[in-house]
Amino acid sequence: MFRGTIIAQIIGVIGSIYLAKIYGSEAYGFFGLFISISSVLTIINTLQLDNLIITIKNKNESKNLMNSLFIISLIMAFISFIIYIFLVQFFDLTSLNLSVISLSILASIIFSFNKIHESFFTFRKKFIPISNAKVLIVIFNICFQLALFVRFNLSGLVVGNILSIFIINIYYLKKNKKYFNKIDIEQLKNSIKTSKSILKYNFPSTLINSLAINLMPILIVTYFNLNDSGVYFLSLKLLGTPLFLISSSISQVYYQKSSEMFYTSKENLFALTKKIVLTNIVIMIIFIILINTIGIYFLELLFDKNWDDLRLYTLILSFLILARSSFNPISNIIIVLNKNHVSLIFNSYLLFVNLAAILFGYLSNSLINTIIFLSIFGGLGYIALLIYFMKRLKELKS
Repeated sequence: MFRGTIIAQIIGVIGSIYLAKIYGSEAYGFFGLFISISSVLTIINTLQLDNLIITIKNKNESKNLMNSLFIISLIMAFISFIIYIFLVQFFDLTSLNLSVISLSILASIIFSFNKIHESFFTFRKKFIPISNAKVLIVIFNICFQLALFVRFNLSGLVVGNILSIFIINIYYLKKNKKYFNKIDIEQLKNSIKTSKSILKYNFPSTLINSLAINLMPILIVTYFNLNDSGVYFLSLKLLGTPLFLISSSISQVYYQKSSEMFYTSKENLFALTKKIVLTNIVIMIIFIILINTIGIYFLELLFDKNWDDLRLYTLILSFLILARSSFNPISNIIIVLNKNHVSLIFNSYLLFVNLAAILFGYLSNSLINTIIFLSIFGGLGYIALLIYFMKRLKELKS
C-alpha cells in the first residue's frame, strides 16, 4: 500500500504543480469547487455503509452489502440531483451552476463505486489492487488533464479527473466481477440492523466532517473569487500530500488490524497506534519545514503573479495540516471503539469553526483572517481529539 501510494503521490505532486502552472489559479479554483462538492456527495451516496463491509465477519454478508451499496449509491445520487433542482427554484445558486453540480454528481457515483470496491478488497485483505489503482489513477489523471487543456481550458481538470476515476472503476469491476450476485434484501436489513450506530452516529458525523473540510473552497468562491479559491486549494493539496500518502497507505490496513486487536490484544493496539501517531508527526514536521523553505522558493520561481499568496496560505495552513495528520491515519479507531458520538460532536465543532472563519473573514474583508481562524481553531480541535482517543486506548491497555 505504501509503495503504491508513494509512487502515485510523487507523480501526482509533480503533475499537479505543472497543471497549476498551465491552467492558472481560476481553473484550479473551479477544480477545487468540483472536488469539494463531489467529496461531500460521495459520503451521502454510500451512507458510510462501506465501512460495514470491512467489519462484517461473514464473507457472504460482506459480499451482499457490497452489491447492495452499488444500487443505494445510484439512488442517493439521483435524490441529490432532485434536491438541487428543487433548491434552484428558491435560492440564488449562480456560483454553483448546473454543469458543476452535474459533473460533481457523476463523479460522486464513480467515487462511491470505487470506495465500495476498496472496502471489499480490504475485507479480503487484498491490498495490491488498491495499491495499483492509486498509481494508475494519478497517471491517467495527469495524462487526461494535460490532453484536455486546449479543448476545455477551465473545466479540463474536472473532465480529466472524471475520465481517470472511471477507468479505475472498470479495473475494480474486473477484479471483483466474480463476487457480483443478486441482492438478499433480508440479509441487508440484518446487516444494517446489527450496526445501527453507523447510520445513527458515523454517517452524520462523517458527513459533517466532509462538509467542514470541503466547505471552505465553496464558501471562498461564493464570498471571494475563483482565484483565491484556487490558491487555497493548491496550498492544501501541497501540504496534504504526505498526509494523503500516510492515510491512504496506512488507514485501511490499520482499520483491519485494529479491528482484530480490539478483541485479541488491546495492549498491542495502544502500542501500534502510538507508534503510528509519533511517526506521522515526525514525517509531517520535516515536510512542513521543507515546503515552507526550499519548496516555496522553487514554486514562486515557477508560478506567475496569480499565485502570489501561495507562500502565506501555505505557512498559515501548516498548523492545521500537522494537527490533522496526527489523527487522520488512525481515525477508524472511532468505529473500532464505537465512539461515533464523540466523532459527531467533534465534526460539528469543526463545521462551526469553518462557518465562523468565513464569517470573520467576510466581515473583515480579508481571506487571510479566515485562514488564520480556521488553522488555529481547527488544529486545536484535532489535537484535543487525538488526546481523547489515546487516553481511551491507554485505559483499555490497563
